[in-house]
Amino acid sequence: MKVAMVFPTRESEKAISGYATTLVENIKKTKVDIENFTYVSGHPKTLFNRLKALKKYEVIHIQHEYNLLGNYGLPFFLLYFLLFFSEAKIITTMHTILSQKERFPGSSRLKTSLRKILYLIQNRWINWFSDIIVVHTSFLKETLSKEYHVKKNKIVVFPQGIIENAPQYNKKKIKKELKLFGNVYLFMGSMVPDHGHDIIIRQADKIGKTILVVANSGSVNDRNSDRTRTYLEENRKIVQQKGFEKFVRFDISESITDKNPLWWKYFSAADLILLSYRVGHGSGIFAHAMAAKRPVIGSNVPFFNEISKNYGCVFIAKNDQDYPKVIKEAMKPKNHNKMTKECERYLKEYGLSSLALKYKKLYYSLK
Repeated sequence: MKVAMVFPTRESEKAISGYATTLVENIKKTKVDIENFTYVSGHPKTLFNRLKALKKYEVIHIQHEYNLLGNYGLPFFLLYFLLFFSEAKIITTMHTILSQKERFPGSSRLKTSLRKILYLIQNRWINWFSDIIVVHTSFLKETLSKEYHVKKNKIVVFPQGIIENAPQYNKKKIKKELKLFGNVYLFMGSMVPDHGHDIIIRQADKIGKTILVVANSGSVNDRNSDRTRTYLEENRKIVQQKGFEKFVRFDISESITDKNPLWWKYFSAADLILLSYRVGHGSGIFAHAMAAKRPVIGSNVPFFNEISKNYGCVFIAKNDQDYPKVIKEAMKPKNHNKMTKECERYLKEYGLSSLALKYKKLYYSLK
C-alpha cells in the first residue's frame, strides 16, 4: 500500500507542515510506504500541476485547513472533485472546523454570512469526497456531526501527536545563557490577535516578571505578515504606555521554528507556557509544551476545557481577569509538580510512535 501525505512545504507554512513532516517520519517507522506530497501554501498551481503524480497512491491523506491553498479555500473544491476520479481512498485531517455559531469580531454582517456559507458548503464537500475524516478533539467531531451532518462512524478522533525525545536542556544553565531571571512565563509562536497576548500583557504588573514573548517578526504562513507585525507593535505599545518593561520581554526573530535548537531552549527555560487564545480549535504550541514537559495556562475555549477534564497539565482561566490568579496558583510548588507529571502522562499516552501505529491500522482498514 502506497500512501501520500498532502501538505504545504516547510518554507511556505510552519505549523501544519511541521506536524505532518514529523508524523510521516514516525509512520514510516511502522513499515508503511508513505511519502510527503507537498505544495507551496497559498499557491494552488504548485499542487494542481503535480496532481497526476498522485495516481500511483492507494491512499491520499490530505492535511486541511480552510485557507492553506489560498483564495479563500476555493481551490479545495476543485482538488476533491478531481480526486473523485482517482481510485485512491481519501482521508482528510481537518485541523480547524468552524462552527456556524462562530463569531468574527470586526467582520461585517455580510462578510460573516458569506464566510459561514462557504464553510458550510466546503465542510459538506469534504464529507462527500472523503472516506474518513480525522479530527484532533471530540468537540470537533460533535461540530461536524451536529452542524454539518457528517456520520459519526466516518469521523476518527486522533489527538495531535506529541514529539518524543524533544531536546531538553538544563534549566539553570539555559536561563543564564538567555539572561533570564526568576519565574519565566512563555508566549511562543505566532503573534496574531486570536492568540491573545495582549490579554495577559495588560495585566503584567499583577503577574510579575518575566513574561517572555518569543515570536517571528512575520507570519508562519507568509500570508498574514502585516497583521502579525501590527499586533506585535500594538503589544509593544501597551508595554511602553504602562511602563511594563521590567515585566515583559520581547525576543523577536526573523525565523524561529522547532528545527532551531533555540526554540527548545526557550521551552526549557520556561516555568509555564501561556496560551490565552480568544478562539482555539487546536494548538501546536500546546503539543510542544507537552513534548517539553512544561505546564500550560490555557483560556476558556473548548480545546483546553476538553483536555483539562482528563489531564492536569493545563490550568484554565475562566475569564480574562483570572490569569494573574491562575498563574500564581499554578506556580505553587505542589501544583506545579503535579502539572509537570501530568505533562509526562500526556506525552506517554499521545506520543507520535503510538499514534503512528493507529494511522497504520487506519490506512489498512481502507483496503
